[in-house]
Amino acid sequence: MKTAALAGLATLALACSQAGTATPADTRLPLTLAGTGPYYTLDVALQARRLSASSGLGDLRVRNGAGEAMAFAWVEPPQAPVAPQHVPARLYKVPLPQADVASATTVDAAPRQAWIVDTRDASNDLLRLDLALETGTQGVYTLRIEASDDLQHWRTLQEDAQLVQLQALPQVGSTGTLATLAEREHLSSNGIDLDNVPARYLRLTTAPRSAIPPLVSAAITRAPHRPAPAPLEWSAPIAATGCEASSCDYPLPRNAIVAAVQIAPTDVDTIGQVMVLGQRDAGQAPPPRHSLLRGPLHALRLKAEHSSTPPGAAWDSAALTSVYWLTQSSGAPDLHSPPVRLEGAAWQALRLETFGPISQLGHSAPAIRIGVRARQLVFIARGAGPFVLARATSGEKTAAMSLSELMPGRTPESPLPDATATLAPVAASATVASAPSTTVAAPADAPASRTPWLWAALLAGLALMAGMAWSLLRKPATPPTGDSA
Repeated sequence: MKTAALAGLATLALACSQAGTATPADTRLPLTLAGTGPYYTLDVALQARRLSASSGLGDLRVRNGAGEAMAFAWVEPPQAPVAPQHVPARLYKVPLPQADVASATTVDAAPRQAWIVDTRDASNDLLRLDLALETGTQGVYTLRIEASDDLQHWRTLQEDAQLVQLQALPQVGSTGTLATLAEREHLSSNGIDLDNVPARYLRLTTAPRSAIPPLVSAAITRAPHRPAPAPLEWSAPIAATGCEASSCDYPLPRNAIVAAVQIAPTDVDTIGQVMVLGQRDAGQAPPPRHSLLRGPLHALRLKAEHSSTPPGAAWDSAALTSVYWLTQSSGAPDLHSPPVRLEGAAWQALRLETFGPISQLGHSAPAIRIGVRARQLVFIARGAGPFVLARATSGEKTAAMSLSELMPGRTPESPLPDATATLAPVAASATVASAPSTTVAAPADAPASRTPWLWAALLAGLALMAGMAWSLLRKPATPPTGDSA
């Protein structure tokens, strides 16, 4: 009896340990098919990327109800980055477009102005427009950006692109060196991202309630033409998991190749200069640098090296930008800083560092949203459902095909299949609240703990078995009986 009780106790203890270490069933997501197959197009969203063990998503598969892997192909695989060129452009002051003349001639209308930028080459993609303002200029300006190849037909690229150039106020009572330093410090955001648009001409027009920026020159960042990038998928707001005096850290979803980040200050009429850093493993090579920032990043790298870094982690300097939320006295809509374009790396976390206390961005840590390039795959639905998106098993030989192999006879210009597959709805994980901490919290998509009732049942059974074993061990053994003769 004692031996049986002890064996049961050991078995139950082993079950408890396995319950705490077993791998959760988080390697598959159910799919819902819509339309007539056999080909289906699936958008692999942030939620689905967490299934993969690598940022390249090479181990994802689509399976049918029998567990068979479906033939599939990725749409527009990632392209190698192209080194951009930064070249000067001609800037001309021109009359207002005809559509804006009427609104500019009313009694209470503010003066307006238009310019045309000659990029000199319509065959390249335009990545960024940098505008220089007169020395000593201070203000926030709003422009409409249009593109054309013939100066006759215009298409709108952005309705409210913003230019910012503000001078830092000198410190009270400062003299000499401190006053001179304050005179040189300023906040500026004079670049406008153009999202790989090919165009020979750009037209800039001041918004109806914006002041006229004193533009003096323009420059274009361009690259050889390639297919337009996939649209950005934006995450839900991400809260800071830890803040220090001049920085805050933000966890990122697994396998998120971050192409942009939107920073939202918590207080209105807030502006500050922010450096964005990305965390990677110390043994991982840094991403290739083709930044659109003007000037060297040496100062950013030095600041990153002196930042507090957990063991085994390293920080890459990714961007330097001005973050703001400003009201306008004219009653126009508030001004919000645009998203910051990043280099598209699979970082584990992002850090925001300010040149001064982090409180300059508001009474609490700002929230961020990340933008990742959408990825799609096309698969053949063979056999019966339910279909799932799953992680490949160890040693599985199946792999992605090219679209031309998967869909014989298809041309590069052909549209993708109309029939779609979507992820079935699942419960969203709670957002991690901000907390004053010096370390980055674990990613939000870490495996969840076992359900409380299972642990309660196991612990109750363990306590019962322990009591039984204790009572049996304390009971004196009965001596064996035998015949006496």
